[in-house]
Amino acid sequence: MAVLELDQLVLRYCRQVIMLAMDHIRSRMREENLPALRKCIDQPHVQKSQQNLTKAIDQEAEDLILENLQCKFAKLPGVKTYTVFSEELGIQTFPEGAAEADADLVVFIDPVDGTEFVEALQGGWSLIAVYDRRQGDVIAAVAGDIFLDRLYWASAGGYPECLDFITHSWFRLDGGKAPKASLAGARVNVLTTKVDRYRALSEQTELMDAIREADGRVNLSWGSNTIIQVAAGYADVAIEFAKGFATYDILAGFYIGLKTGLTILDLDGRPITTALDIDDIFAGYRQDSRHPRRTPFVAAKNPALAQQVVRLLRKTG
Repeated sequence: MAVLELDQLVLRYCRQVIMLAMDHIRSRMREENLPALRKCIDQPHVQKSQQNLTKAIDQEAEDLILENLQCKFAKLPGVKTYTVFSEELGIQTFPEGAAEADADLVVFIDPVDGTEFVEALQGGWSLIAVYDRRQGDVIAAVAGDIFLDRLYWASAGGYPECLDFITHSWFRLDGGKAPKASLAGARVNVLTTKVDRYRALSEQTELMDAIREADGRVNLSWGSNTIIQVAAGYADVAIEFAKGFATYDILAGFYIGLKTGLTILDLDGRPITTALDIDDIFAGYRQDSRHPRRTPFVAAKNPALAQQVVRLLRKTG
């Protein structure tokens, strides 16, 4: 039997863990369970913003992920300890009592990305990305679309791929066959649920005018979902300019998108990579867990489209 590289083992275990989480969340979202699952709960690990309190379903999903992750990662050869950075847990090193300085792997987890959509049975994702400090990059990422029952993934030594459990189909992610080079007629992914976000988007008049040309569309999406839909060819460009997403929200999407060949830029037009300063991210979070560091971005398959959006945002932003 062939011996799998570390990234392939990590990917295998992460896929298994995320599939368990997706199944659990779907099974729990029954009418009689919803009132309890929607309740905000006391979070003993971290202090969170009043606009982003932990719900019972978030905690259930995270507990399940962490329990299974510990069982799976105990099998990894040469990995005795790892650090988890999760939206609900915060930062914790496993196994209990292990030193963070000894952990080569950092596991970024968002158990339920889009809780408000999950509560209404409209959407939601489970996300995991594993960063190897020795390599200075992510080695595997998995994103599960809970209600469409799709699993997206990428790893250091493999292709970015998707498995659709409803249609029983599999495909590689390539950004679509004919990626657009401009906003004319483009499908644009933006998070627009709250009034402040609508207002921010409405103020980007040149951007909106460019989208309207040739009857373009603005799609609702959030977190890693915004980028992964571009990687799969379902949208042309993903934009997050108003606030940015936290690392555990977006790292899986960044990695899968970059492995697909997307151009991902910051709002100054500089390339975004998944080579992180882990110590800096942790220090910022520990200083203020209510406001974790967030990253705005523009992501597109065609570099010209990404650059056009950045230029328009610069003019009006």
